Amino acid sequence: MNFGELGLNEAILKSLSENNISTPSEIQEKVIPFILSNSKNLIAISQTGTGKTAAFGLPILQQIEPQLQQTQVLVIVPTRELSQQVAKDLFVFSRYIVRIHTEAIIGGKKIEEQLKKIEIPRHIIVATPGRLIDLLERKALDLSYLKFLVLDEADEMLNMGFKADIDKIVKACKPNIRKFLFTSTLPAELKQTVSKYMGKATEEIQIKPQEFVNRSIQHQYIAFKYGFKFEYFKAYLDSHPTERGIIFCRTQAAAKLLGQQLKGISLNAGALYGNLDQFERTKIMSAFKANRIQYLIATDVAARGIDVQDLNFVIHYHLPENEAQFVNRSGRTGRAGNTGKSICMLQSDQVSNKDIFEKALQIKFTALNINPTVNLSEPIPVELTINLGTRQGMDEEKIKDFLALHSGIKIDAIREVQVYRSETTFIIDTKYKNLVLNNLHNTKQLHQKIVLSSE
Repeated sequence: MNFGELGLNEAILKSLSENNISTPSEIQEKVIPFILSNSKNLIAISQTGTGKTAAFGLPILQQIEPQLQQTQVLVIVPTRELSQQVAKDLFVFSRYIVRIHTEAIIGGKKIEEQLKKIEIPRHIIVATPGRLIDLLERKALDLSYLKFLVLDEADEMLNMGFKADIDKIVKACKPNIRKFLFTSTLPAELKQTVSKYMGKATEEIQIKPQEFVNRSIQHQYIAFKYGFKFEYFKAYLDSHPTERGIIFCRTQAAAKLLGQQLKGISLNAGALYGNLDQFERTKIMSAFKANRIQYLIATDVAARGIDVQDLNFVIHYHLPENEAQFVNRSGRTGRAGNTGKSICMLQSDQVSNKDIFEKALQIKFTALNINPTVNLSEPIPVELTINLGTRQGMDEEKIKDFLALHSGIKIDAIREVQVYRSETTFIIDTKYKNLVLNNLHNTKQLHQKIVLSSE
């Protein structure tokens, strides 16, 4: 089947052809005709990377009235990156439709600038929940002409605590508009909440995870010895020095720590996580897309909306929580006809954890033979001195927090802390020494130059 058979007009088909988009995905085959020929609301369950933006964007674009310079479409997404990516895609799809205007409205930017941009109403607004609420409370956005409300990545928005904001947004819209909810998962605990938004006149379309696994991706695993996960991980990167990829962590703290560890061994990496400020997020993503950063470390939520071509691998530093999340992560590689690798880090006595994904997704993992240099002898302690003490308001707890925040080691690796007036001594294992020195020595923290020394 091609896009022409789905009922799309020539202007949209021309933009798709110009961007070498020729064959619709399964979610697009099912959703596009439904939106074009039906008046019902829709719940669509399909994972990230399966083409959901085009699935709702193309038929909605075809039904916009360009001559009516009013907001007719509202798309709500969980993250700034996804908002910008969806707005960009809709702009590309609408290139040959005369006078269709789209604007991304996100937090982290001056609201005055965004207010100015929407003084003349845009046909399509793509927004994160918090910033949209700001605009509605300022009465800066007229929704009286709205035809379509799209809740994209709805499961993530609810998981991130946006339920109250979504309630306000839905109540601000006219009750008779069409509502489309797109989500990667729809667990039982969310169904009741979702039905409240969508009403009874709603159709459900679901694509099962195993039906959209990218078969051009190789699934592999690294079995590491307990206590030496980072050493095995580093050995893989060292043996593939020209490859680029995304490394997924389960929590913000883990992503930040891993970023510091890679920085401490002079590897070119950036970490993307939820509470990073917008300036840093934009800087890291721009550098990664421009190939100035080789490795991107990210949490699942922070990675939503990332679309970078030609990535060699995805590494699951921590296993995903479910099959859908595994497919979402893996789908960042092996795009546009290229091959890619999806690699799980598995403790040697827990390798069977991969079996769940093999069975559910009908895939097969192969083992990677990684042999890092691992010193299994008793760790050798080393004492370091840092030029921070009680004069800077430090005590044992604050010193440990400071070191864990900036050095790339965990709090429990810091021992025998002795705080004096102008310096502090502490013990760490010698394997962490270079990491701490590389990340902290001669840097500026707490308004002074940090100096570290060892006996």
